[in-house]
Formats: sequence, structure tokens, C-alpha cells
Amino acid sequence: MRFDLFRVVVLSMMCFVFGTSGFAQGDAERRAAKLGLGMNLSYLDNFWKGTKEKHFSDFAKPEEAAKRQKMLADIAKAGFKTVRIPICFSAWMELKRPYEWDNPDALKMADSFIKWALDDGLNVVIDLHHPEFDRSVPEADNPERIVNLWVRIAERYKNTDPERVFFELRNEPHNITAEAWRWQAEQIIKNVREIAPKHTLIVGFHEWNGRKEMIESKPFDDPNIIYTFHYYAPFVFTHQGAGWAGDSMKDLRDIAFPYSADRKIKVPQSAKGTWTENQINDYKRDSDPKYMYAELKAAKDWSLKNKVPIFLGEFGSFSQYASMEDRCRHADTVYSALGKLDIPSAWWEWDGGFNMFDKGTDQISPCMRKAIDSYFAK
Repeated sequence: MRFDLFRVVVLSMMCFVFGTSGFAQGDAERRAAKLGLGMNLSYLDNFWKGTKEKHFSDFAKPEEAAKRQKMLADIAKAGFKTVRIPICFSAWMELKRPYEWDNPDALKMADSFIKWALDDGLNVVIDLHHPEFDRSVPEADNPERIVNLWVRIAERYKNTDPERVFFELRNEPHNITAEAWRWQAEQIIKNVREIAPKHTLIVGFHEWNGRKEMIESKPFDDPNIIYTFHYYAPFVFTHQGAGWAGDSMKDLRDIAFPYSADRKIKVPQSAKGTWTENQINDYKRDSDPKYMYAELKAAKDWSLKNKVPIFLGEFGSFSQYASMEDRCRHADTVYSALGKLDIPSAWWEWDGGFNMFDKGTDQISPCMRKAIDSYFAK
């Protein structure tokens, strides 16, 4: 009896000393494992459809948002377990103190997306997208404002199920130093934790949630975090013809995946002498599936070394100029690597320019379906 009592006392002391951090870290790992195959559903991030004079607060329309209810159901029916919902909350909050919501009715659309997704059995990543807009509104990117933005978001969604709802602090931080982003993230984490102590946070790093930048960084002190990165390699394939990615990308066409000597890449005049031409020169190496696997494995190795879970928040390919066959080969390369490495992910995107559909339909292409299934062929 005495021995049993002693053992209970010791175990209780261990739980007291180690329990909080150990339990929280266990939450992050366990919840990350349940994310599985995910999908991004865009629309509530499309700030550019609004009026700049109103700091884009009028960009989202209820009738358009309502169309996404069926899309969320279709995402679940297609076998995806998680939906990442990019939301430009920044458009709906005052630019200056006291940082109140100045378009509270618009928030109802975000509420609906989250409810619909949960009703369909999906996990939900609430992703703060484009808080800086296009950087034409100087007040938007104020770190104090972004911290207060998360205070408002956390207060609104603190009562959601922490087993199924995740808070992603900021999509693709850029034009910011590693040190400045780390400081900002630490302030957000501190403030969110006071409001929503049990929710798992998803946090990336500078340079557009860069994979390399994640590997070169240290985890934060908070143990209940899943770390995220984006992977659009090789960029000249996944973003060929995407003018928003830079003038040097806009004229790229018909790039094979992987590299093919029979389909030599034509370097357009707009790409000559630019970083894009350098990427074209490296394309044979960069599009090699073994090379891509090694890049993703390096992310997994960082995860194992630091004993933290990771999540690939975005990957995919622009559909306008790449053939479906090439896109499917690219998707198969990434999905099969993710499956072997046991990395949960979210494809970008369901119904926009990066969609998986056969042209003119809302049905996933058979070869895309095969690529998705390669995730399970471990």
C-alpha cells in the first residue's frame, strides 16, 4: 500500500512539473496527424474586389459567399479531411485605434464558412490572409494593428472546438525581416493564448512561408503549434503565365513536367536577364522528382529534429497554360512524397485558377484523382 501511494505521489508530481507543456505538445502532434489531405477554399481572401477608399471592406458579397456552401460539401465528398479558409479579416477592422470591427456584417460570411465546413465533418484552418492588402494602405501593416486583429479573431472564435479548428497567424509574411516577423508572431501568440489557450496555432516564417526559411529557423516557445510552409516548386512550372508573380513570369508557356529535352523551354524576352531565366536554367534539376522529394524530406527532417509537427499549407499549379497531364504528373510527385514523409497538406485551390477540375466542369480530373491517391501508396 505504501509503495502504491508513493508511486501515485511521484506520478502526480511529474504530471504537475511536465504535464502542461507535454500535454500541449501532444495536442499539436495529435491534431496535425488528423489534418491529412486538405484543400484551400478561396474567396474571402479576395480583397482586391473591393474599394480601396473603403480599405476594401466591401470586397465580399453574401450571394457569392453562399455558393461556397456546396463547394465545402463537395470538398468533403471528395475525401479531403481539412479545409484551409483564407480570410482577409483586415478589410473588416478599423485602420486605427481602438481597432473595432467596422464591417461586422461581413464577419457573418466567415462564420458561415466555418460552420458549413464543420457541419460537413471537415477540420478548419482559419487563415489570416493579406492583412497588408497590396501595401497601398500604410496603416494596414502596422504590427500593433495585426496583433489587435488577432485579438478580435480569437475572441470571436474562442468557443470553437480546438480539436477541429486551428488558427493560422498570418499567410506568407513578406517584405519583413526574420527578426521582425518573429517578434510580431511572438506578440500574436502571447495575446491569442490569453484568449484561446487550447487552440492549436499554425505558424510559418518569413519569405512567403518559405520552406528554406522554416528550416533555418527555431520553433517558438509555445508547445501547441504546428509549423507551416508553402511549396510551389519548381516555380517556373507552377506559375507559368501568372502575371501577378512578376513581369518575368507572364509570358512563360507550355513548360513540361518534369523536364523534357523534347520540349525545350522558350525564354521570352520579358524573362531574359531575370531570376526567372536563372530558374529556367536550373529547371532540369529542380523538376527532378528525386530532387523535389529531397527538398520535402529536409522539411520533415527539421520537424523530427525539433520534435514539432509540420503542415504544407499551399501547393499546386496554375491551370491556364500548363497541360492537365503535366499538372497531374507534378501533383503526383508532390502527393506521393508527402505520403511517404507523412506530411499533412492543403492543395491550392478548389475552384480558382489552380483547381483540379477538367476544363469547363467542377469535377476532379481522373489523373488528378490518381495523383491524390498516390498519397496513400506509401
